[in-house]
Amino acid sequence: MRSTSTATALPDGSGLIHIGMPKTGTTALQAALHAARPRLEELGVHNVGRGRHEMRTALTAAGTLAPYWNDGWQQRWERLATEFRTSTARCTLWSSETLTQASPERIRHIAEQLGPDVHVVLTLRPLAPLLASQWQEVLRRRGTDSLDAWLRRHFAAVDLDGTVNIPWTRVMPELHRFSLRRVVEEWGAVFGEDRLTFVVADPHDRTTNLRAFEALTGVPEGTLELQDLDNASLPYPEAEMLRYFNIAYTDRGGDHPTWMFTVGQSGKAGLRQLTDLPPYPIRTPRWAAVRANEYTQGWIEAVERSDATVVGDLAHLLVDPEDYPEDATPPDTLSVESAGRIADVLYRSGLEHGVSEPAPVPGLETYPGKELVREVGRRARRRVRRQLGRRG
Repeated sequence: MRSTSTATALPDGSGLIHIGMPKTGTTALQAALHAARPRLEELGVHNVGRGRHEMRTALTAAGTLAPYWNDGWQQRWERLATEFRTSTARCTLWSSETLTQASPERIRHIAEQLGPDVHVVLTLRPLAPLLASQWQEVLRRRGTDSLDAWLRRHFAAVDLDGTVNIPWTRVMPELHRFSLRRVVEEWGAVFGEDRLTFVVADPHDRTTNLRAFEALTGVPEGTLELQDLDNASLPYPEAEMLRYFNIAYTDRGGDHPTWMFTVGQSGKAGLRQLTDLPPYPIRTPRWAAVRANEYTQGWIEAVERSDATVVGDLAHLLVDPEDYPEDATPPDTLSVESAGRIADVLYRSGLEHGVSEPAPVPGLETYPGKELVREVGRRARRRVRRQLGRRG
């Protein structure tokens, strides 16, 4: 391992892909890269991504795009890869935390499509707080587990040595995805360990990632600036209300594509506006912080044995469990104002979906096990209702 406090500029003609981790300041970094796009081009740095973040393009590249999205993203991924591979810029970059979901097979595919001389960069933060943030993101995708249940399920899914104990296809277990050991073994095996760079944020400096990327791309300090973003987490009571909505929706047979096209898409902006409510942070419980440190210690040792470069101090990835609450009982009440505002967001997201094109119906082959049986039943009931409606 090569450790440094300041990143070194990549050789001219290099490619740089930032693959995550999620919830490590990626949104702030991508917003800064997007805002500075004209200046970066003047300085010889070409960002192949459109807008701030091409999530579905990255999902396609990683082989994890859900079947209910249209198939135009494959063409977009091919165009992006060609642009990256044929770029003559001094430095060509692409950023998406979604890429960390790629399996070894898809990592090889990404490498083949992007071409040679590509460096892989990851931004990092401690696992303990990251898990609470990731749980809330899962709620935005129809998650129904409480934070405690979700944590226990994911710790059980992956052992300390990296052994995965559950079957998975498209959605990678969280602790497998976050594992720096896995990154070294899988991404390092394809791109080369010496082309892996881990950027560990200073917990007291929100600009760490910006300064590291300026150094890596060889542009002057200050080129990237923090943007005014509305990306804060929901307060805990509001997050719990959303979870109980997800439970009710799921229990009555609601399908996932419709949820994603309404709450997960149309309602996203409305949910973000709820962050002006009184703060009530979602905290990882102390027992989980202890467990997170145990996993992180093994990951740190794997990075130290590798040929990767570390910008910053890996010790910042460990936390003091005493800083985390021993009693993390979730709230069971919220204000009537919050309830009304959330109900309005959910109602409007449904209305917007109703006047737009219907969500494409995925083939039955995309539904696993028991979900297949439920989906067949749902479609049969809808068919009967339509027939009764015609007769009436």
